[in-house]
Amino acid sequence: MASIKAKLTESVLKNIPLEITRITDTELSGFYLNVGKPKKDGKRSLVYYLYYRLGGRGSKERRLALGRAPALSVVKARELAKQYIGDVSRGIDVFLEQKERTKAQKQEAEAPTVQELATEFLERYIKVNRKDPLEGERMFEKDVLPVIGGVKLKDITRRDILSRVLDPITDRGAGTQANKTLSILKQMFDFAVERDLMQGNPISTAKKKNVGGIEKPRTRALEFKELIQVFERLPKLGVSTQVIYALKFIALTGCRPIEVTGAQWQEFDFDKMIWTIPAERVKQNKGGERIHKVSITQKF
Repeated sequence: MASIKAKLTESVLKNIPLEITRITDTELSGFYLNVGKPKKDGKRSLVYYLYYRLGGRGSKERRLALGRAPALSVVKARELAKQYIGDVSRGIDVFLEQKERTKAQKQEAEAPTVQELATEFLERYIKVNRKDPLEGERMFEKDVLPVIGGVKLKDITRRDILSRVLDPITDRGAGTQANKTLSILKQMFDFAVERDLMQGNPISTAKKKNVGGIEKPRTRALEFKELIQVFERLPKLGVSTQVIYALKFIALTGCRPIEVTGAQWQEFDFDKMIWTIPAERVKQNKGGERIHKVSITQKF
């Protein structure tokens, strides 16, 4: 293996003898081409370098990779080498600059997005701590991820979340849903802070009254005639029989959807006409043991 000195040109690159591993340019000091061993397809890697010492003789040697041929032409590589030589003459260590730049680019490429955080949050927090994780998943799929899913966590701002996610929910008349979404997003960004994915929660101080507004409890109740009208209307909505029965069940018992849709036959005692809802589906503090008993009738 040997090295030669020659002015680097495109024609020289096309006719490099097999024994040559380096070609040092004769016109620009420190500029050279490193030639790799032939691969299975016969091709050889060609990489331009700039050799320099920052501080003159006795100082640390540097070899800065400029790029590969033929993607980088000889002319462009020579211009780049001249630019770096000028920087070195002003005391700039271009090798360290390139190293820091490469590191920053890698960190940017690997920086987690809201989508990646949401996936981990749903798996490790929502599915573990919520009895009905599907509601949380729906919030993300409908209102959150389509608009900010691709945003890097390091770039997400309070305004992004308020104006792009929460305001549109409020604007469509769903203030309560906007407040629910605010709550789950607060939990997610707190989760990110605990996981050392963020330095702080951008919406930690956001208040529901400024997002979806102050929620007022509803006092409206259907009268018996109205309930009959609803039941008569249900088969005309195009929903399944199971959904119709579930809606009737909810209306007649006042139970929550998760309590009804998760019901099992063994929960019903048809001798005592009692439906016992187990503690894991009853709304209460985590770890609560309170079960809920609901009376049923033959005409239920």
